[in-house]
Amino acid sequence: MDCSILISFVGHQDPYSEKTNQEGSIVSLAKFLVEKQPLKWVLLLYTEDFQQRAIDTKDWLHSELQISEEAIHLEAVSSDLSADPINPVLVVQEAKRALHLAKYYQDSTDWLELNGSSGTPAMKAAWGILQAIATQRRLRLWQVRNPQEVRAGQARVFAVDLNVFRQELDRQGIQQQLDSYDYQGAEISLKNSSIEAPLALALIRYGKYRLARNYHQAFAAINPYKTEIEKLWFQEIAQLRQNNRPALFRDTYFQVAGLFKVGRYAEGLILAASLYENLLQYFVQIKVDLDITTDQKDRDRSLKLLQSHDKGQLWQYLRTYQQWSGDRLSLDSVHRQVLAAVLDYHYHSQNTALVSAFQQIEAYYQQRNDVIHQLAGLANVEDMQKDVVNALKKILSQVLPQEQLSLNPFKGLNYSIVRYLPSSIDVLK
Repeated sequence: MDCSILISFVGHQDPYSEKTNQEGSIVSLAKFLVEKQPLKWVLLLYTEDFQQRAIDTKDWLHSELQISEEAIHLEAVSSDLSADPINPVLVVQEAKRALHLAKYYQDSTDWLELNGSSGTPAMKAAWGILQAIATQRRLRLWQVRNPQEVRAGQARVFAVDLNVFRQELDRQGIQQQLDSYDYQGAEISLKNSSIEAPLALALIRYGKYRLARNYHQAFAAINPYKTEIEKLWFQEIAQLRQNNRPALFRDTYFQVAGLFKVGRYAEGLILAASLYENLLQYFVQIKVDLDITTDQKDRDRSLKLLQSHDKGQLWQYLRTYQQWSGDRLSLDSVHRQVLAAVLDYHYHSQNTALVSAFQQIEAYYQQRNDVIHQLAGLANVEDMQKDVVNALKKILSQVLPQEQLSLNPFKGLNYSIVRYLPSSIDVLK
């Protein structure tokens, strides 16, 4: 059974006004609450000079509403607050202490009822501040109008919800996490917030799994909402689930650009190197029309194709090929350097810009190796970021339409997620 726990500071008008003889806000709110559900416990906070008013209010609640004396607790505030009752910091500290004390009496179905109309202005405001930041879900803030100022159609006692302020802060925090591609953090933040946004949560989980290249799980995250979420996200994930290589390249490219943008340079370089190797293999297979792979299980077949391509001229070229380091190629298997040399052979002087783009990424490969194998740091990260991203874009322009390289899918995804987060911005204007 739902019950109420009333918490209030004691003010000048409690239990009633000596000037007008009208009941104060504590009395009015208590009468209102008992008509809705049982009033289980009352906590009245008072300053030193309002001790008698607190006692009188307790007596009134006991005699008029038949609330047992044991269920009405009088709590003196700190001596600092008694000396300075308009200090908002001290007031919030006392109000927060009251919420902790009330927890010992609150069951899972009970409501904490906060009186925002009694005490000094700072005391009245404290409950709104706590409601806006509190983690308790079953908490209500009440306002009681002066009976002489109630207009037609207005309720004397009414609840207000300042959670919109907390929601806006939560929303801004989630948006910052999305901007940093931190979908895991955004998921946790949304779950711990007071925001109810199932479509946003589904898309955040979609982004988390898509970033991890777990495309089947990404699809599963949004599939329950296939009639509500934009078709674009289903179309893109369908291509990724089918291992469509241009789609995979595009997704990885924007992941690399995103990692560099937020300063995760080592991760960005490692992922860029992975994309570079896959692009090398793709260009050899598609542009050179040579179906070889770096897979060791395919070693013998790939080497035979290399040896026979272009009537053996390619193999002869590879045997005399000199790498930028001055070393000869190892030709006992197909590896990254062999693929790069095949492209050099195929393009020769044509499309030198494309070959240069591959070479530009290759120049950073040793740094990538040092990061992985030597736990080394990176130098000149800004130059590296610019060089690698530009080189990847130049290569991908041979694979993807320009508009696909201009539209970052993760930025679009983040925009969609934010649209599904309820906004309180109009309230805050």
